Amino acid sequence: MMPCAPHARRLVFAVGAALAAGCATIAPADGTISGETPEEAFVEGPEAGPSPTLPPGDANGERTFTLALDPLPPPPLILDMNRAEVGELLGSVADRILLLNLESFPFLVNALEQVKNACGSAWRNDARDPMHDCSLTALGRSFGQNGRPWQASPEYALVRLLTMTPSNSDVRGTSIEFLQGVSDFLGIGGGFAQMLSDNLQLGRTEEFLDTHVVALSLRDHYLGSHPAIGEGARIPFTLADALADLSTLSTKLGPAGGHPGIVAPGFVPYGEVLGPNFRMRVTAESNIRIFEGLALAIGPGQLNVLEDRIGPTFDDPLEFDFERNDRFSISGLAAEPTVDLRIAIQESPIYVPACAGPPECTGNRPGSPINLDSVWAQPEWQLEPIIAYAGISKYDQLVNATQYLDGLASVEIGQNGTPPGWIHFGVPFNLGPKDQYAWELILEVAEVGMHGPDESRFVEGDANVAFTLTGVPVGITGEECAEAVRPYLQAQRADIARHILGDFRERNDPVDFYLSSIDTGALALYFVSPDDLTPGTPYPYVRPGFYLDPGLTPEQKVSVLDMGGSTDRLHEKLLVAPAEQIVYAGNAKGQVFRLRVAPDPLDALRVRIGVAPVTPGEGAP
Repeated sequence: MMPCAPHARRLVFAVGAALAAGCATIAPADGTISGETPEEAFVEGPEAGPSPTLPPGDANGERTFTLALDPLPPPPLILDMNRAEVGELLGSVADRILLLNLESFPFLVNALEQVKNACGSAWRNDARDPMHDCSLTALGRSFGQNGRPWQASPEYALVRLLTMTPSNSDVRGTSIEFLQGVSDFLGIGGGFAQMLSDNLQLGRTEEFLDTHVVALSLRDHYLGSHPAIGEGARIPFTLADALADLSTLSTKLGPAGGHPGIVAPGFVPYGEVLGPNFRMRVTAESNIRIFEGLALAIGPGQLNVLEDRIGPTFDDPLEFDFERNDRFSISGLAAEPTVDLRIAIQESPIYVPACAGPPECTGNRPGSPINLDSVWAQPEWQLEPIIAYAGISKYDQLVNATQYLDGLASVEIGQNGTPPGWIHFGVPFNLGPKDQYAWELILEVAEVGMHGPDESRFVEGDANVAFTLTGVPVGITGEECAEAVRPYLQAQRADIARHILGDFRERNDPVDFYLSSIDTGALALYFVSPDDLTPGTPYPYVRPGFYLDPGLTPEQKVSVLDMGGSTDRLHEKLLVAPAEQIVYAGNAKGQVFRLRVAPDPLDALRVRIGVAPVTPGEGAP
């Protein structure tokens, strides 16, 4: 087993303290440490902390210590972790580590296709009967509860609407039912189906509300109105979501801020994102230098000092670069991530009528409802506005004019100064529907269809729908996800670094000064500054620095904050001279010590320091 390099030992301990023994591979650049507990790596060797046994003093009580400066920067920290190890290291902040803001539209398209085909696909045929059979699929068989057949379920009523085409249209009970009967009986315009196809500019087997416009409406108004959904109706996925196989979505996408929730209450979503062979490999440069120092009354110890010279921020203990392939990679993600969830959509508790007839209905639009009954006055997450928004998305620019029976009848859309999408039915004796927008007419068909005259007959407010969907592709592959997470992690790299290391200052030994070097390479003793202490800790030194007299007279101070050849302005510094120096310094308790400082003649990176407490009367004339 390769031992950990001494100057990396505390970094390894900081990361490893969050892991069970031997859980992760923590490696310096030249090797791998696996199976060794972080604690064992930390305590190995004399430089692990202040020595409990001081060297013997001379006749004057002076003890001599040697401080060494390691000129090499600490090696990179390499974390090679499986799923459990990622959870051990980052689990406590996993809900704050954003992996991805997922575009919801592809997922909604996939979910809608599953819903629309829950009762078979024969509805796509050019036939009056859509031949629905909900017993054909697991989703369809989930329709109908409390003794109701699937034909009487609100879920099937919505499937019927979503799969309605000119060819299989069912407008029983609506204001357009009479027009259907007459046109089919007399064959006007090729029959009702052809009339709808021509005027709405649809193919005979094309849905009135196709998947695209319904998905847009769901994205912008059903998902987009939920407080947990981000800008652009993107779904935020965190590391916690991935570690929990998306079960956390039940809370994240549950009721919030007046929204009834996207995931049905009581249902626990599931979707494996991190496969059984998942690995995350991260390499980070350490900005923590570990210096040897002295606690004057105790002995040698170590001090962790932040030296971050890499932007854009300059206070990161670890320097991650998630954009680089050689610094970050993940593998073993699910190839085609899917999710099981139960989506619930509520309808309005009151009947929402179509605005039809009066000319002022042309002004009944999103943002300017004509009255409180208007669909545009209802919460946008309800079923009726979702349908209306889908309709306006599809027909807002529709303009058409068709005459029948040699001009005795007509259907005019967006004509004679009316807005696009506004339909006028020119039927003799005013037997046709009232003038209205195309989406208002579709809304009427939906309202009637959800509550009768077929088998359902639900009262208003009871036709809420919930679809239990399984294996719905989320709209991104594992390979795409592995790349997509990079900018999100990159933006959070400082927070991740601080979490992994915590407050590195808490692991400092209580030294009074340490050996370092200025920018020119010359050795210097650095007296600890407030920045070396844990934030919030009072600075205990009354007269920090090094002095020529035991009284620590300010005029006798020989250390300086502003030293030529050094960019450091935080520490009192004393250059190590070629010849022996005698100086005085005080510790945190106010005790004063005499220091005999001399370079090691055999090693230019070592300094020998003799330490003795000041005796009464020392230094007196």
